[in-house]
Amino acid sequence: MTAGWNVGKNGSTGLVRVAWSAVLSAILISGTCWLNAAEDAPQVGLRGVLPAAVPADLSGAIASLPDNWKDWGAAVTTELSNLYETEGLDVPAQRKAIAALRKRESAARAHAADPKYRSILNLLVTLSGGLKRRLDVAQASLDTLEAGAGTRTAKIESARQKVLQQAQTVDSYLASFSNGAGWKKFLQLNEIRTDAIAEAAVKAQSRLKDKASLPDVRARDFLARPQFKGFEEALDAYLAATATPELTANSPELRQKLAELLAALEDYESGATLASTGAVRKAFDGVRALAPDGAEKLALALRDNYLNYNLRVVASEAFLNKFFHQSRDEVGPVTDFVLGANVSGNQNTHTEVDIDLVPSNSSAQFDLKASGRIASNTVGVTSQASVYTYGNHAFTAAKRIVFDGEKFGTQAARIGIRANNTTTGADTNMGLFKGIADNIAVSRAEEMRGESEAIAAQRIREQVLPRFNAEVDKEFSKFNPDIAARLTSLRELNLFPEAKSWSTTDKELKVATRLMGNTDIGGSEPSPAMYLGRGVTVLMHDSLLNNSLDRLGVAGKTMTEAETKAHVEAQATKLLGKEVKFEDGKAEAKDDSGIKSIVFDQTDPIRVHSDDGVLSVTLRAGFQQEGKEDIPTQIITIPLQFTVTNAAIILEAGNIEVSAAEKPESAAKQLAQAGVIKKKLASAFPKRELQRIRRIKEKNINTVIAVTRIRALDGWLSISVE
Repeated sequence: MTAGWNVGKNGSTGLVRVAWSAVLSAILISGTCWLNAAEDAPQVGLRGVLPAAVPADLSGAIASLPDNWKDWGAAVTTELSNLYETEGLDVPAQRKAIAALRKRESAARAHAADPKYRSILNLLVTLSGGLKRRLDVAQASLDTLEAGAGTRTAKIESARQKVLQQAQTVDSYLASFSNGAGWKKFLQLNEIRTDAIAEAAVKAQSRLKDKASLPDVRARDFLARPQFKGFEEALDAYLAATATPELTANSPELRQKLAELLAALEDYESGATLASTGAVRKAFDGVRALAPDGAEKLALALRDNYLNYNLRVVASEAFLNKFFHQSRDEVGPVTDFVLGANVSGNQNTHTEVDIDLVPSNSSAQFDLKASGRIASNTVGVTSQASVYTYGNHAFTAAKRIVFDGEKFGTQAARIGIRANNTTTGADTNMGLFKGIADNIAVSRAEEMRGESEAIAAQRIREQVLPRFNAEVDKEFSKFNPDIAARLTSLRELNLFPEAKSWSTTDKELKVATRLMGNTDIGGSEPSPAMYLGRGVTVLMHDSLLNNSLDRLGVAGKTMTEAETKAHVEAQATKLLGKEVKFEDGKAEAKDDSGIKSIVFDQTDPIRVHSDDGVLSVTLRAGFQQEGKEDIPTQIITIPLQFTVTNAAIILEAGNIEVSAAEKPESAAKQLAQAGVIKKKLASAFPKRELQRIRRIKEKNINTVIAVTRIRALDGWLSISVE
């Protein structure tokens, strides 16, 4: 019985094992099939292209929202998780998720402009800016993936239509020339309008490209006229479109490059290292080569959010007039001969000079205006009578000034005059009939009033206009050599902006420039909260400061504190055209750290980032110590905070963080070395009170300006002055 039981038990065990083996085999087979199916199934939309997790800066900002915003923050977190992390989301659902987050971004931006939410301004700006950049790129990536096979055909057709339009323009231009028919044949204008456009376009393009080699100089000059430029550009665009191969939408290669681009952008958001900026530019070039639409929409998204202007200045007309406004009073004699009378007397002229901004999208334009009043008391003497006149004249002279970003230009001045003469009396010396004669003289003078006022206006025009023209031309011509010298210095220091824009509205002057190389990143679209709305606001993006620091020339160098200071002073002196000396902070904080020199790392030696009210400076550097072994490369972050008070700007460093660039051989040793570095930097960054108010007094300028606000948010440092 026992034996039978054992046999039965063993048999049951065998069956169980067989059953489990079958089950496990089924699971493994099913799992393998499922995995293979998952691997073989094409990924949809942004899945596998977007990073697999919500960006940390967005999660951090949401987590920091106050309690009364927690529900809103939770909803944003859910929507972000839906876009970044939820599996199985098809393209319409992904677009829906982007649209929902767009509403959140719009709400955060609107609340950031509302004074009621000032306590969470930093978080709202971080959220709205970070969301906008990610959503713009995500939507553009989705559009790039969905660009169909008809994209190339549509581009070719659009380019063909532009060629036809330009051909018609050139045809109309040539119609006025006796040899126009010959030029039309030379440029293939008739053939371009037929189905043989491709062959004709090649011939026309070749002839225009080779125009400089034509034996007839008159022909060369003729084809160099601007009327042919648009036609040549249209031909170039058309032939480039026809040469572009048909690319497959949503190809694995395109998806891979998009994933690399978005990953590089996240690396840049978290660190702005040279490696990340170079990776962004390289990945985008890869996307552009594989995208059926040439990555046009993605290029726009990157241009707005990562390749935008990185220096912006907005100045109000009222602020500019602090430097242009003048008030003059001049007293002088009057000696003239008018309408047969010798006129003499005196006059007092009061003039107010201001600028009046003129709307322009391509340059900075304004009218320099001189508004004056002339009060005169004169007597006109003839053999019959002396007539006394009070003049009360007004004039407004204006001269247009244009600045294109490199030089000032002026236009001829114009003037408007309103003359007003009042006869105050007459003296005829006619004895018994003097009263009657005086009245007759006054009446006669009043009859001639219109003529006398016209003459007065002409005299004012002759006196004011040439002088005003000459003085303004002389003053503004003085600026151009200095501007040229500064631009030359910028070029020599490799700091010349490769893109710039100057424009004016009727109320503001706007300047935008971009310092960016082929492997650099530019600026973003700043939050409206960064502008004060009055005075002048200067905005500097992280990319402007970091690209400038890269050009400082300290990477890989070993320098003492004095050498570093002298190097920066020399660069600033060259840039500004006058000697620059920085305040020596040694007297304020004694340095007994033992560090004698700094060894700047070869890459990313100095980096800055503005966010949450703090300008963070990050150093990658090692240190040489007096009589001790060198400290290897460290990553040091120094948070700098600006506080504007009524009396001063307070610059104060927060808690300095130090970590080893590579794993240290000893934790205790690293801790000791970090302490030495912190001691050194504490002496280099003591609490400082900087001048907030400045009086400017030179020549005709006598004004006071003051820094009223400094903000460091979402990658922008904003300084406002009134």
